[in-house]
Amino acid sequence: MMDEKKILDKKRVRKICGTFSWIDHRLITGGFLADLTSTQILLYLFLVAVSNRYGVSFYHDDRICHMLKIDLSGLGEAREGLRQRSLIAYDYPVYQVLQLPAEPVTPLTPEQLQEQKREKDLFYINKIKQIVNRG
Repeated sequence: MMDEKKILDKKRVRKICGTFSWIDHRLITGGFLADLTSTQILLYLFLVAVSNRYGVSFYHDDRICHMLKIDLSGLGEAREGLRQRSLIAYDYPVYQVLQLPAEPVTPLTPEQLQEQKREKDLFYINKIKQIVNRG
């Protein structure tokens, strides 16, 4: 038999009215919150609440800052943290809440980011050398 929870206020049971958003329960049970800051959690939940059925939100940064009572740099840091963890996509001014990955994504360390940039730069330098040597 299923464990039924007692409804505390039957007159105020939530209903879908107008638009609808949801939070994947794996956000909690899958360990996705463990590594997030409170501002990242706040931004993520806000974006879930205001996004359309595709997870897309068109709220501008200044409006988000005002509504969440955070400054622009805090928003930028939170957005980048969520983006690095593959929870959102961002292309100014559009946000998209993404389907949760199979497991939490650990962002790269500053050293790993620097090495990645170095490798990319080296790749392009070698490409340029190849083009110059052909001509």
